[in-house]
Amino acid sequence: MHTDLAKRRQFIQTGASLASFAALGALPGAVLAAMGANDKFDLLVRNANTLDAGTGLSGKRDIGIRFGLIEAIEPSIAAERALRVMDAGGKLVTPGLIDLHCHTYPYGSGIGIPADELVAHQCTTTVVSAGDAGANNFAAYRRFIVPASRTRQFAFVHIAIAGLAGFPVPELFNTTTRTSMPLRAPSRRTPTWSSASRCA
Repeated sequence: MHTDLAKRRQFIQTGASLASFAALGALPGAVLAAMGANDKFDLLVRNANTLDAGTGLSGKRDIGIRFGLIEAIEPSIAAERALRVMDAGGKLVTPGLIDLHCHTYPYGSGIGIPADELVAHQCTTTVVSAGDAGANNFAAYRRFIVPASRTRQFAFVHIAIAGLAGFPVPELFNTTTRTSMPLRAPSRRTPTWSSASRCA
């Protein structure tokens, strides 16, 4: 019986390995390989006043983008190495910023809008929903809103059980709708979506 179980496990592991190799084979070759001498950037942002506090980078740089990722940041990149060139002279270019207070729960919050419609206007790539959802509707935010968005999202859980769903009526106008159970602080081992409640 133990040998049958071992054979089944080996069969499943072999099948999983073959499936992953098949999936890699389905990808375009350019995705699998590093950028070659004759490959071109999809977009070249030239003359950008580049500022990255995380690495200490500050100065005029050219930025080569390929497959939606930054491939190169150099003092100068020839325009011929790109399919499209954008001149960013006089513009500040930074890594994506974080909006620590926004309302990105459309249809669940009275003032929520889709995160993807918000970030393009404020140069952010990550947002924190500031109490749009409460204990009763947070699961819907996490299950339906976040996966449908390209924007990276985090959230604070509102002290009112329905969050800002009733806006413009004050969420704690009726004090029986506040969450009575304390929120548990996240542990280091367990990933969590929210570690604090928004005070109204």
